[in-house]
Amino acid sequence: MAAPDPERLAVWRLLLTTHSLLQRALTAALDEERGLPLPWFEALNALQLAGGRVRVMDLAERLVVSPSSLSRQLGRMEDEGYIRRERGLDDQRAVVAVLTRDGRDNWRRANTTYMRVAKKLFINRLSDSDVGAIQRALSKVNDA
Repeated sequence: MAAPDPERLAVWRLLLTTHSLLQRALTAALDEERGLPLPWFEALNALQLAGGRVRVMDLAERLVVSPSSLSRQLGRMEDEGYIRRERGLDDQRAVVAVLTRDGRDNWRRANTTYMRVAKKLFINRLSDSDVGAIQRALSKVNDA
């Protein structure tokens, strides 16, 4: 197998570095301003986007995390009153995460912080052609 060319390898490293820097900034802002860990915000956000209710297995897929680590995280979020877990309506074996009113309120407040940081460090720095190019490139990787 041939080694990747230097340009593609540099883009790969830039992608990883950019992701880490953005994650670090989001983690710091959410922690300082809202006292909310980034993984908790991401879970609340996924629940909000799903209408406030989603099977835990589906949530793990959306968040690209293992079901066991998500289960531990959801347990802590449930202890804080952000979510509750119920049995599925159609399948009693399935566990469903449900966003509580407190969870939705915390998501709303944290989302303002998240969006401010995302806009400042990423969204507002991209032209329309940048967005199209990045979308095309990452879609190729995600479709693989």
